[in-house]
Amino acid sequence: MKTWVAVALVLLATVLLCGCKPQTPLPHEIPSGDIRIVVWDAKEPHLPGASPYSELASLVVETYGQDLGITVELEFKSRQEIENLLLGGYQGEVPSVVYSTEWPFVGMGIQDLSEMVQVDDYLEAAASFWTHDGRLMGIPSYIHWLCLAKKAGPDDSPERAGYFYGSPGFLHSALDYGNLGWTEEDISTYVEWVNNTYGLCPDPVLDLWEQHRINSMYPVTPHLFKWIRLSENGLATQMLPIDNPEGVPRFYFSVPGYVVMDANKDRVEYAVGLAKLLAANRGRWAARAIGCIPAYMPDIPLFDLESGFDREERVRLMAGFLDSQARITDWITYSKKNQIRIAVTRAIEEYLSGSIGREQFEQSIHAALKSHTTE
Repeated sequence: MKTWVAVALVLLATVLLCGCKPQTPLPHEIPSGDIRIVVWDAKEPHLPGASPYSELASLVVETYGQDLGITVELEFKSRQEIENLLLGGYQGEVPSVVYSTEWPFVGMGIQDLSEMVQVDDYLEAAASFWTHDGRLMGIPSYIHWLCLAKKAGPDDSPERAGYFYGSPGFLHSALDYGNLGWTEEDISTYVEWVNNTYGLCPDPVLDLWEQHRINSMYPVTPHLFKWIRLSENGLATQMLPIDNPEGVPRFYFSVPGYVVMDANKDRVEYAVGLAKLLAANRGRWAARAIGCIPAYMPDIPLFDLESGFDREERVRLMAGFLDSQARITDWITYSKKNQIRIAVTRAIEEYLSGSIGREQFEQSIHAALKSHTTE
């Protein structure tokens, strides 16, 4: 781990020398004809101290259209609508540019951007996340993380931990890394480990946290961690890696980005240019608002100066990301995982709330997987 920390420090020092002014060029030529680009983006919760993301995205899109004399339409969609689009379950006009959401994958109809985007402009690990079969399939925006939040203090009792078993990150943070996979046996092993380690969690986790009945919880998103830091009184909450059955605590990382679905030769250059701008600006917003690591190299200093994290926290996150070797999977693999997660969530909820026993839980997991094809 010390090696990766050293690498992270060198990287941070290097990019600080690059300056903070972003360089995200527009396409080379003003279009000669009518160009219309439709963008799908996702709104973000508004946290005090940061501008609403929707206002920033709207300004970027409006300015881009005015500078080039083209029509750009920005539509804010739910994460479920975006996922349905990328999984091929949407009937309607396909947008030119789409935000991937925090659980990104290479969806159907995504354009290869290898010849249109300078990969060296982005953190190598972030660009690698979006590289599939040697092709760059999206423009990385920022590094999204999940952590275990722990109230600062001497009490380390594991029985005082809470967990969000309905969160997508609950299974992903344990099953995507190490020796566990998305099989019936591995899911049962992990959930039983949670029960043995932390106990049942029948009550809403945030209620337990606010009542001081638990001293830690996971998986915590950057939005939730920021809210905790803004609302806490007294001792600061610590950001820690998430434990797992392997006994190797780690953060879980994903890399949201923007994908281009427009193959029209007259529009694709302008769609890519806008995707680059949106990716960079969302990364800057994420650094300021919720303490995420920008993927665009010149913007790394924003993470240092405006994330609200101290040096130790910043290095811990950066080193953890480099060490995670996180990579995107193809849309077929993602679809399988998603089907499994949805199918077994009810059984996990019933077991970890104490409604059913171990034997009935295993039967429910088996029945859920059997009734949902993953082929």
